[in-house]
Amino acid sequence: MKPSVLNHRGKKRSTKRMVLAAAASALSVTIASSAAAADQSGELRFPSEITLPNDAIAGDLGYQPEGIAVRGATAYVGSFADGTVVTADLRTGQSRVLVEADGDPALGVEVTDRFVLVAGALSGEIRVYDRRSGHELAVYKVTDRGLVNDITVIAGTAYFTDSQRAVLYRLPLDRAELEAPTEIPLAGDFKLASPGPGVFNSNGIVAQDGHTVIVAQTTSPDGAGSALYAVDVATGHATRINITGGAIRGADGLVLKGNMLSVVQYDANSIAQLRLSTNGSEAEYRGTVTNDSVAVPTTADYGPGGALYNVNSRFGTLPSDSVSYEIVRIGR
Repeated sequence: MKPSVLNHRGKKRSTKRMVLAAAASALSVTIASSAAAADQSGELRFPSEITLPNDAIAGDLGYQPEGIAVRGATAYVGSFADGTVVTADLRTGQSRVLVEADGDPALGVEVTDRFVLVAGALSGEIRVYDRRSGHELAVYKVTDRGLVNDITVIAGTAYFTDSQRAVLYRLPLDRAELEAPTEIPLAGDFKLASPGPGVFNSNGIVAQDGHTVIVAQTTSPDGAGSALYAVDVATGHATRINITGGAIRGADGLVLKGNMLSVVQYDANSIAQLRLSTNGSEAEYRGTVTNDSVAVPTTADYGPGGALYNVNSRFGTLPSDSVSYEIVRIGR
């Protein structure tokens, strides 16, 4: 299907409540209690949890985070409720609305020097915003029958997964003007799992090198839990990565640092740690990391000091403003 572009006038907007200016005094207390502090050794420690602003979302829906991307000491978090994107200062815990409600869900979020990229779930949209102002730059309708889920960027090009179709979407970002995305059909070892409750196909994605991405399949067609694939973005050819020493389950977001691959396991409340082989064809399961504050994590990213930050999506809990949704630091 040929993608279409919608501008501001071509898309219906939903209303939302802004963070109340009258709450400034209460907010300052929250910030003070959450701000980075030095421990007894003098090492600067950032807040271990940051509560996301339910009052940034219209109605009694709660923030419902799903995607997170970290740039410096700033986290960008999208809302599954209505597409709002907030920034959170990882040093102070202060958050603010960057992208106004789109009216449709936001799943994966990725950030570049210029852009905030959003995967639009069942809306079938890819959305592009200015990173500094939050202004909408483009909305692309890429599918009527898919679920646009997660994002990674390689050498000026963004790649998006679809959890219901055997494709990736390619969006060049290094041109003078944005161009419409194109499809990359997935081939090789990748096969769609049969539809059913809780079945997700391509989910998390992360760049492995200049021409390969790793894609997580939450439900593999052989029924053996989750699977990982190395995908050549030039051809779409997917090679299943052999995992030894353990198994992953409920695979969602992916983060890669050197040869250590972190796999967010939403139904295990943990992040699996795998060591990739030199050629990327195998991954050795090295265990999991988590803490007591993790509650249905979906995506993660590295932040200051090498700590992992994940969002608590709390899927399975009836969403409302009485539910607390957080960014949680794991590690340092």
